[in-house]
Amino acid sequence: MRVLLVNDLAPDAGWGTETHLRRLAAGLAGQGDDVELFAGEITHAGLGKLRDFWDPVARRRLAERAARFRPDVVHHLNVVRELSTSVLGVPRGTPTVMTVLDQRIVGAGDYDRRSVRGLADALVKRPFDTAVARRRLDAALAVSAPLAAKLRAAGFRGVEHVPVYSLDPLVALQPVSANRDIGYVGRLTPDKGIGVLAEAFESLAARFPDARLLAAGQGPEAARLERLAGRLGADRVQLLGRLDEPGISALLARVRVVAVPSLPGVRPEGSPLAAVEAALHGRPLVVSDDEGLVEIVRVLGAGRTVAAGDASALAAGLEGVLADDELAVRWGEAGRAAAAASFAPVRVTERVREIHDRVVAAAGRR
Repeated sequence: MRVLLVNDLAPDAGWGTETHLRRLAAGLAGQGDDVELFAGEITHAGLGKLRDFWDPVARRRLAERAARFRPDVVHHLNVVRELSTSVLGVPRGTPTVMTVLDQRIVGAGDYDRRSVRGLADALVKRPFDTAVARRRLDAALAVSAPLAAKLRAAGFRGVEHVPVYSLDPLVALQPVSANRDIGYVGRLTPDKGIGVLAEAFESLAARFPDARLLAAGQGPEAARLERLAGRLGADRVQLLGRLDEPGISALLARVRVVAVPSLPGVRPEGSPLAAVEAALHGRPLVVSDDEGLVEIVRVLGAGRTVAAGDASALAAGLEGVLADDELAVRWGEAGRAAAAASFAPVRVTERVREIHDRVVAAAGRR
């Protein structure tokens, strides 16, 4: 199969979506597919940001790349911010699928509706993007069951639930009961609930003097954690920066519990990589009640969900795991077994290839 993967950003230029892109390309190539990337090749700035709505240059360049590569299927990820939905359906007649990793294509936004940009995004661009995608996609691969349900309700065709491309452990796993460290992996942005996590940890610090908060990531909310480190000590709150995959695996392999305190009221999740990867590393989860996270905990049969934005509830959830070795070990083991069955990378590759085969056969190209 000749697969053309299309994304706004290059594989190493972003976060979860680009990680998924990188792993998807490697997984397909590892199964013998011929994979080409069109990613990170268009950037809008200044007045050029108007082409976020519709970019004929991106459409033409993708058509030129496709003419040279001659794909059997074009597989999109996130294309609504730089390339624009103008690239969907290019080249004409080639089966087109999209992995949907967040809820923008079904109406969630990135901007405050109180701003001019946010209002224009909500009233014009997002409905337009949804309409174009619904018409031009042959299949939509949702990373969570709730997201799949929203895509079906919005009228998308060929909707399938295909989990995120997670990271299998790259290092030996340490016993969950060996320490009381709390791990966080992801962007340090307001929608991720960093302020809530900082407040929750501060309330627990005195009761668990050996506990540390280890945060891997970058973003504007790092300042909150830096202030917390100033109050509690740099040994108690450690900002690790953005880690590579071996570094993430090493962190997840040694902490006691992983917190994912996302705020769906600011920006709902699709299916956060951090939660799935923590489970694959045998770490218990304490997460907010974002529907994508609730679904992960349901599949794992282990972990705790708490009210999003509620620092007291998050602290109580973390306290239960920090105080109870037996609970921490039980959740870690159960979560790891369930994650291996449902989220293993090899299974994701198999599902994507099955869908590629289906849309190509339906188009009569094989």
